[in-house]
Amino acid sequence: MSDQEHKTKIVNKQLSAIGEPMTKALYMNDSYITTWKTTVEHVKDGKYIVLKDTAFYPNSGGVDGDTGKITTMDGRSYAVIFTGKFSGKISHEVDEFGLKKHDEVNCELDWTRRYHLMRYHTAAHVLSGVFFQSHGLMVTGNQLTTDKGRIDLNMDELDVDLIKKTIETSNTLIQKDLPVEIYYLPLKEAQNDPSLSKLATGLPKGIKTLRIVDIKGFDRQADGGCHVKTLKEIGMIQFQKAISKGKNFKRVYFTIN
Repeated sequence: MSDQEHKTKIVNKQLSAIGEPMTKALYMNDSYITTWKTTVEHVKDGKYIVLKDTAFYPNSGGVDGDTGKITTMDGRSYAVIFTGKFSGKISHEVDEFGLKKHDEVNCELDWTRRYHLMRYHTAAHVLSGVFFQSHGLMVTGNQLTTDKGRIDLNMDELDVDLIKKTIETSNTLIQKDLPVEIYYLPLKEAQNDPSLSKLATGLPKGIKTLRIVDIKGFDRQADGGCHVKTLKEIGMIQFQKAISKGKNFKRVYFTIN
């Protein structure tokens, strides 16, 4: 049994023990999966594909979704041009008709795109952790793409110097290269630690199990996205601009290199 299979088995046992169905979203347990085999479970309007297992992350939580390709066993290839989540199902929009239910397929992520998004997502966790721990500020929104990031804060008055200093602190932390771990907690246990959410909306509602992204020794957050394994993979965070969108609503733009 491979390390990944062992990890998946452990996670699935944890989920089963607390009454949650086993996930078919492969990225939940390993954000570094780039290729896998699976079958087509459903096809809508010829171009919207539901797979039995997928590592394509859907556009959600303010993070852009994955792209890539799906190839049948006889060599027909379809570009995945958008991944979203609809009615609880991850849907893959492909560029042309042809895929059928029960087709066995090979899937491949656009890894360059995915890795940029992972780096931006973990960078946003570092920033939100420092803003929360140092200044008591919470995130009210975000948007992460392959070339820029944006976080919204419940900051009363715009303080660009404070924002720049927070980014400097974040970069110092990144250089410590702390490991990033993924695990699951029952909601009741997670509710005992209010710091698990840096979002003003609080912890997710209506679920029994929370997936935790843990930057060891610094910050834990409930989160369902893809992240790097260690902080140095992020690179350096660069301040771009900050604007006021109203009372308790300040928007910060950043890049990474």
